Amino acid sequence: MIVCAKCGERSAGTTRFCPGCGSFLDWSGTDAEQQATAAPTAQPAAVVESARVAAPVGPSGVVTPDPIGPQQSAEPPTPPTPTSPGPPTPTSPGPPTQFGAQQPADARPLRAKAQGAEPRVLAEDDLICVGCRTRNPVTRKLCMGCGRPLDEPEPVKPPWWKWWRGGDRERKPRKPRRRGTLAAVWRWIRRVFLAILAVLAVLYGIIPGFRSSVNKEITDGRKWVERQFGTQLTPVRPTKVTATAATPGHEAVLVADNAKNTYWAAPTGATEPVLVFTFAQPVDLRRAIVRVGDPAAFQATHRPAKLHLVYSTGKTFDVPLADTPDPQTVEIGGSAGATQVEIHVVEVHRSLQGLDVAMSEIELFEQR
Repeated sequence: MIVCAKCGERSAGTTRFCPGCGSFLDWSGTDAEQQATAAPTAQPAAVVESARVAAPVGPSGVVTPDPIGPQQSAEPPTPPTPTSPGPPTPTSPGPPTQFGAQQPADARPLRAKAQGAEPRVLAEDDLICVGCRTRNPVTRKLCMGCGRPLDEPEPVKPPWWKWWRGGDRERKPRKPRRRGTLAAVWRWIRRVFLAILAVLAVLYGIIPGFRSSVNKEITDGRKWVERQFGTQLTPVRPTKVTATAATPGHEAVLVADNAKNTYWAAPTGATEPVLVFTFAQPVDLRRAIVRVGDPAAFQATHRPAKLHLVYSTGKTFDVPLADTPDPQTVEIGGSAGATQVEIHVVEVHRSLQGLDVAMSEIELFEQR
């Protein structure tokens, strides 16, 4: 049994914190057996002290004076013998005073562990501490293992979205709001800009015409930046041009002869027409100029509407085309390291008269 020195509460020998005041019993606790044995041993010392102070009593009941007291009081004190002054005795200097850090004081002593204490019988209604998971009797208010209040709720783990947003981190104090005319004008301009940006985003999402105009402006701006600051593009010529199909007089080589009055034509049927360009060395194609249809009779043949490029490296790229007799500049990519490219005509603009698909010219440019 352990007795708390602060409040006197008694606890079991295995308890580390007082259930009454919460004190750490390893510092403030005392064994009950030690308290019981300490009281009798202190009584003889008090009796001896009182007997020494009291005067002895004689046989006739008269108090006998202390024989030593009168003799000491009767004899006058002997005056000290004067000594002649001599030469001063040299004194050796002592060790110098040590400055700096001091050694730490001894740690506070801990009470001895209880010997032979029987383990407490666990019960079903024990209170489990949320800090150290120690089982405590239902009558306790503080944990006997760590001194934590037993009525403290267990912390709830925050949801994943709070953890992802950093909800458990300490929030930084907000900066004081700036005052003055300039700060107010700047806040107003910023709010107006954000409002305009939000309106434009809504219009871009719900109005197709506005979205197309914005995309065109962005594309034109990107092309202008590439022309101004990008790497110069140079024309690249294929060393061999073949096709899976061609009408007589309009072979595949005519699509790469740089002539404006010739064209390649192929019948449209169950299989899509395919052009194959072969290069002498690996290329990195970035741009193409395409002319579709028959230059002399534009409505006499079908015109390609979409080209599907397949490179020898395994990568592919799709190129949409407009239905116009004018040359079209299109951006292509994904061909770095390719030595051959297949041009599949997967979609066509239908003609009013002809049955074949025609393409007048394809000029390719690579990045150096």
